[in-house]
Amino acid sequence: MAIANKQEKFSAFCKRIASSEKLPAFIFFISENASELEALLKVLREKLQRQFGACDEAHISGLDNDVASWHGEMMTMPMFPSGRLILVRHSEHLLKRIENQPKVLTNYLRDFERIPEFTVSVLQFDEKKIGKKLQILEDLAVAFEESIATPHEIYEDLSERAQALGYNVEREIIELIVDRSAGQLKIALANFDRLLTYRMAEKSIRLEDVEEIVSQSDSNLHFRLIDETARRNIGECLRILELHALDEAEQLIAALVRLFSEALRYHYYRENGVALDTIGKTMNARPLTGYPLKKSAERWATLLQKYSPAGVRFVMDALVRADQACKESRDSAGQQVIITSFYLMLARGQQN
Repeated sequence: MAIANKQEKFSAFCKRIASSEKLPAFIFFISENASELEALLKVLREKLQRQFGACDEAHISGLDNDVASWHGEMMTMPMFPSGRLILVRHSEHLLKRIENQPKVLTNYLRDFERIPEFTVSVLQFDEKKIGKKLQILEDLAVAFEESIATPHEIYEDLSERAQALGYNVEREIIELIVDRSAGQLKIALANFDRLLTYRMAEKSIRLEDVEEIVSQSDSNLHFRLIDETARRNIGECLRILELHALDEAEQLIAALVRLFSEALRYHYYRENGVALDTIGKTMNARPLTGYPLKKSAERWATLLQKYSPAGVRFVMDALVRADQACKESRDSAGQQVIITSFYLMLARGQQN
């Protein structure tokens, strides 16, 4: 199973860290999976405690902490015998700021290979970006990079799971579950579990079950917003946000980014004279692109009809700003305001 293989990959990485004779000074965690990050930190805490008797821990945000703060934490000697665990969230932002300050950069480069053996830094990346001046980190670090499940992989996993449990589920129904979960693994699994429980006695899932159960879940709000955005019905998006509280805004933005980045790529190929059949083969061959599910294909076709190339670029620019703002604000109410502002911006763009 594709999803099981991804989970095994993370488990194997943790076992490798736990069994290593000497901990690496730097670990790259290239993912936004909070539960897996916490599991990795737990492995490191326990190993540091065994080796050094205790574990002193520091957390840094790459978005707003002082550019020299990570250096200071790495070179700090503990008052009592202890291991030292440093977590740097949004590391790509901190590394970029380090590169832009020559004096600070010199201090880091001088000391990267002199980090005390009891100190481990976990650099969490939303997106792995390391400039040429800091490439030495690549040689010193051990890295784990999450493989994001595609809609097709999620479909395959749900199909295998249903078969293993003896449930009768038609292809169209599983495709609808994946699509209504905005192609997000966590949401799709939660929705599927609810449906399995609901239909436990009959050992089958019907279309009306999906309509009744999944339509009541939070993920359906994302599904509706994605559909209305593709239709360029921004007024309806604003109405939905006015009536409903939005959870996990970053997942909505991620789904919209995937959708509109595909449109951006499509228009780029078209502007450069690439034949339509070649475009289709190229885009469908990419692991995170292409829309194999029926509903998603309809949404994709609608989007291409409703948005010009300039319109797609306008939406992508707005999505990048909204994504950054949501990552800085972990408060759900604040993220609701950010998403609403995003759609207000799109509404103004329609009027211009």
